[in-house]
Amino acid sequence: MQSFRTEIENPVVEKDILELERKIHDFKNGAISDDKFRSLRLARGVYGQRQQGVQMIRIKIPYGKLSFKQLLRIADVCDTYSTGNLHMTTRQDIQIHYVSLDDTPQLWAELEKDEVTLREACGNTVRNITASANAGIDPDEPFDVGPYAHAVFQYFLRNPVCQDMGRKFKMAFSSSDSDTAFAQFHDLGFIPKIKDGQHGFKVLLGGGLGAQPHLAELLYDFLPIDQLIPVTESVIRAFDRHGERANRNKARFKFLLKKEGLEAVKELIAQETAALPFTSYPIGYVESLVQTPDVSEAPILLTDDKNFTLWKQTNVHAQKQDGLFSVAIKLTTGDVSTAVARQLVEVVKQYAADDIRVTVDQNLLLRHVQEAYIPNLYLKLKEIKLADTGFGTFADITACPGTDTCNLGISNSTGVARLLESHILNTYPHLVYNDKLDIKISGCMNACGQHLAASIGFHGSSMKVGKRIMPALQVMLGGGFIAQGDFRIADKVIKVPSKRVIETVDTLVANYEQNKIEGETFNIYYHRVNGSDNKYFY
Repeated sequence: MQSFRTEIENPVVEKDILELERKIHDFKNGAISDDKFRSLRLARGVYGQRQQGVQMIRIKIPYGKLSFKQLLRIADVCDTYSTGNLHMTTRQDIQIHYVSLDDTPQLWAELEKDEVTLREACGNTVRNITASANAGIDPDEPFDVGPYAHAVFQYFLRNPVCQDMGRKFKMAFSSSDSDTAFAQFHDLGFIPKIKDGQHGFKVLLGGGLGAQPHLAELLYDFLPIDQLIPVTESVIRAFDRHGERANRNKARFKFLLKKEGLEAVKELIAQETAALPFTSYPIGYVESLVQTPDVSEAPILLTDDKNFTLWKQTNVHAQKQDGLFSVAIKLTTGDVSTAVARQLVEVVKQYAADDIRVTVDQNLLLRHVQEAYIPNLYLKLKEIKLADTGFGTFADITACPGTDTCNLGISNSTGVARLLESHILNTYPHLVYNDKLDIKISGCMNACGQHLAASIGFHGSSMKVGKRIMPALQVMLGGGFIAQGDFRIADKVIKVPSKRVIETVDTLVANYEQNKIEGETFNIYYHRVNGSDNKYFY
C-alpha cells in the first residue's frame, strides 16, 4: 500500500493510516518491540484476540450515532475483512473479529470514506464518548446532550493531551437525572441542567466499575457550557500528570481520587485550568432537525395481533416530539449479521430518521417514527427477525463476548446469556415485560458487561470442588439506578458453579415475587430485605 490519497481526503487521517501500515511492517521485521507496537495499534482500535494470529477491531461510534451510509460501510468492511457479524458493545462501539493484522490499514481507510474511525477506540486514551441513546428525544431531558458530546469527541480526537496516559479515560453524557448512560461510573459523567435559562451540566468525577468499583463523586452542581472543554481538559491533564503509571491495576482516575481525596483533586484540576491558554470554550448548540420520511403506503391496523401489542408495550416509546416514537430493536448478546444489518437499513429508510443509535445495553434504537406507521415497521422488522419483544426488560440480557474472543475472559458469557434468555422466555413469560429486573453478565471481573450495575449480575470465575477446578459465576445483586441521584454498585453475594446459573436465577426470582411490595424494583427490594446479611437469598 503506497498511499491512500485517492481514497482519503483528510491528510491527517491518511498520515495516521500510513503510520499504522509502517509500524506493522517494522513490528513484523523486529524493528520495534511488541510493547511499543501494542500501544500504537491499541490507540488505533486494533486489539488482540484469544485466538492467535487475528485481531478484534473496535469501531468507534461517538455517542452511538450511526447514519445509514455508515452502517452499510461497516457491513461492507466486515464482509471483506471479518466474519459477517457485527457486535454492539456497552460503550456504543461496534466490534468485528478474526481480522488479519495486515488488513487493518486498508480496512480503516475504507471506513473513513464515510467518516468512521478506529482512532482511540482502545488504548491509554480518551475512549469512545457515550451518551443516552434517547438523547434529543427524551421527554424528561432539559436539552439534547448530543451536540455537546460531539463537541467533546471532536476536541479530544488526536489531541496531544490524551495520547499517552497511564490508562484509559471514559466519559458519558446522560440525557436526564435517570442517568441512562451510567454517568455515575465514568471518569467524568455529565447530566444536563438549566440554570437561569442557560445550558450546563452536573459533573461527576472518578467513577468506575471493575474489580474495585467506585461511584463518581460530585465535582460541580452546575458547570456552564463554555467551561465544559476547559474543565474536561484540566481533569485529563491532572490525571496524566498525577495518576499512577507503574501499576496498571491502580491507574484509573478513581484511584487518584481515593488516594488524594476530592478537595485535593479539585485543587490539582484548578492548577491545570489556570495553565490553559484559554479561560472559556464556547460550544454552539443547534437543536437537531426532526426529519421523517414520506411514507407512500397506507397505515396498517394490527388491533387483533397480540404479539404486536406486547412488542409495542416494551419496544416503542413516545418521544418529546408530538406524534413521534422511538422503536427499539433487541439484539441477543448485541450481535447482528451484516446481511440483516443491510436489510434493516432498507426497512428504516421507509419509516424512521437517518439516525440509528447503538444503546449502552447492546441494542439499536430507531427514531422519529410516525405513530400511524408503527405497525408497518413492526411487520417489516418481523420479516427480518428483528422484532423480538422485551427491550429493556428481564429478558434483555447484556453480555460481553467473554471466552468467545477475549483474552481476559474466564466464562462463556454469551453462552450463559443465551441460555438464560431462553429459560426466561419459556419459564417466566410474564417477566418478559418487566422492566424492574435486569441481568448483566461479564466474562471476568472487569465489568465490560456492566454486571455491577445490574439487579442480578454475574461475572466469570472458578471454584475448587474437591480436587477439581470448576468454571463458576460470581453472583452480584442489587446494583443499578435506585431513584433520582441514587445509584448502587451491586453486592458480591455468592459464587456458584456455571451449571447452577438457572437454579440461581430461579431462586432469586421466586424470592422477589413472593416478598416484594407492589411495583417495587428488584434493586429496592434487595436493599430493603437484605440489610447487612448478603446471604439472604441462600
